[in-house]
Amino acid sequence: MPELTDLFTPFKIRNTMIRNRIVQSAHITGFVKDGLPSDRHANYYEARAKGGIGLIITEAVAVSPYTAVNMKTASQGYFEGFTPRARKLAEVIHANGAKAIMQIAHGGSVMSGYYTWLQSQGPSGIPAVAGLGGEVPAALSVEEIKDVVKAHVDVALKAKEAGYDGVELHFGHGYLVHQFISPIHNVRKDAYGGSLENRMRFSLEIIDAVRKAVGDGDFIVGVRGSADELLPGGYTLEDAKQFMPMWARTGKIDYINVTVAQSRSFMWAIPPMMVPPRPFVYCAAEIKQLVDIPVFAVIRINDPVTANEIIKNHEADMVIMTRATLCDPELPNKAREGRLDDIRQCIACNEGCWERLLKHHEPITCLQNPEVGREVEFAIKPAPVPKKVMVVGGGVGGMKAAVVARRRGHKVSLYEKNGELGGAILITTKVPSRQEFGQAVRYLKHEVEQLGVDVHLNTEVTADMVLKEKPDAVIVATGAVAIDDVRPEVVGTGSSIEIEPGTHVVTAEDVLEGKAKCGKKVVIADQQNYMKGMVTAEFLADQGKDVTLVMPLPIRYISANPYEVDHLTLAVQTATLKAKGVKRVSDCEVKQARPGKVVIRDVFTEKNEELDADTLVLSYWRKAETRLYDELQGKIKELHKIGDALSPRRSINAIYDAHKVAMDI
Repeated sequence: MPELTDLFTPFKIRNTMIRNRIVQSAHITGFVKDGLPSDRHANYYEARAKGGIGLIITEAVAVSPYTAVNMKTASQGYFEGFTPRARKLAEVIHANGAKAIMQIAHGGSVMSGYYTWLQSQGPSGIPAVAGLGGEVPAALSVEEIKDVVKAHVDVALKAKEAGYDGVELHFGHGYLVHQFISPIHNVRKDAYGGSLENRMRFSLEIIDAVRKAVGDGDFIVGVRGSADELLPGGYTLEDAKQFMPMWARTGKIDYINVTVAQSRSFMWAIPPMMVPPRPFVYCAAEIKQLVDIPVFAVIRINDPVTANEIIKNHEADMVIMTRATLCDPELPNKAREGRLDDIRQCIACNEGCWERLLKHHEPITCLQNPEVGREVEFAIKPAPVPKKVMVVGGGVGGMKAAVVARRRGHKVSLYEKNGELGGAILITTKVPSRQEFGQAVRYLKHEVEQLGVDVHLNTEVTADMVLKEKPDAVIVATGAVAIDDVRPEVVGTGSSIEIEPGTHVVTAEDVLEGKAKCGKKVVIADQQNYMKGMVTAEFLADQGKDVTLVMPLPIRYISANPYEVDHLTLAVQTATLKAKGVKRVSDCEVKQARPGKVVIRDVFTEKNEELDADTLVLSYWRKAETRLYDELQGKIKELHKIGDALSPRRSINAIYDAHKVAMDI
């Protein structure tokens, strides 16, 4: 087993001893209720503290009405009643051995007056590089700058009153203080603009005022800053090596949390699985050489071995493992005990922790761990009466159902018609950029084996087999199958595809599984508007094919993002497709296909265009496989269907269904 001594060596920040080097950074949860911290926050942080984490930096608190996005995404530190609600979070964190720091922030022109009914604020009256509204902020006057400084002080004092160990001042990610430092945002001509010294003035005034207010005792004051804007014209790591030491030299802060990016380049701050692990640790390592206070490293550090190496190599003093501990809150305890195979590893899919929040304005959860945000209602409890449970289908939904049912004390058997557990998710892993999905399969297979679930592979289950086994409950997780024709209700575009005899037409699944070969020129009819079409395009481009990806609409009602996928994953995947020469045609749908040709129609002008194509690939939702369920109706007292067998959706839905149903048996 790898030695993890460095990761679990206690570490002192100011006068506070932290039990290990693992940190959960501040991140938006969507758990805010009426603008204040909620019981849902408390349950969430309690689970991570119990899991053995050293330090929890709680969700960013808005210091001013001008920085509130909406009442679901940030607690309002200036609200009456904030302190007692915040105190509860600090208490549950401390009660379980971790330390608590509150992040406080002003979003500046990243925020939008559309939500606040107030003008957004910025250093200069120029358009935000990227924000929720992309609007022109009101340039702060010198008097208003002083008001913002005081607002930071007021909330810092509330954090101290609430029993927190410290505060973290958010000076990164394109927020207000970052905007003052950034030459992209700050074109002021007064004492707060121009030279680096002037652009740093605002941040130094906040540091000075906050430290003076909280005193020179044990209370920690940390700073989070972006070491590189990762944008043309923005500041770089070389610039950060000039200004971050300026914060340290004040003698008034106790650590620097080194992140990267601002709002338009934020895909690198929460990168998807296509980005290799620990991509920006080098930034923390560079800053660490220049300061004499602790430095935190962050971004896609998802396993304890990597984390330990970072500490051992003196690249950082603390490692942030936010998504990793969101996915498995017990990661620190498991790592400390040497149970590395028992860790449910984050796969950076961004589906539960980011897409739900930013695209759908819903509270965060996790594709692999539906207990996130539901720590009380989804906690696994022993069944009142142990039962014989039969699960049919060994995909991620079926395996999750088997695991939860077994943990509750039921006798569980799991049947899979193929020779391997994993189901449809195994198809996704055929593409290099999505291989990390295999970690979800690995972990569930490990749990199934560890719990002693009775597994039957290469077994096609029939209704007669089920009735012969006489189970008390049956969970049907038979997934979905290919649709055998292309009707309007299938493709969802309002018209069918006319396919002439002799046309080479295949499905995306058959391509990825190697069951179908494609010609040189390929057109993909991406009727699903999800990752499947894009990863199929990448897969074929890697084979040297000339690929055109056709999607019917540029928008969805819920988002300007044309794909049902988070913006960060879409950004990186789009960059990948462009780099590999894939052509993307939006606003169009495939109307006709014949040997050597595909006709696409503009959905707005209804004009047709003919494309050369040796192969047409269909990428669309499949249909639920319900034959077994239908045959068992009325014959099994407790009969359930989950995942794609219930309704073809995504893995996050299948795992959620599985957990919920298994808890009800």
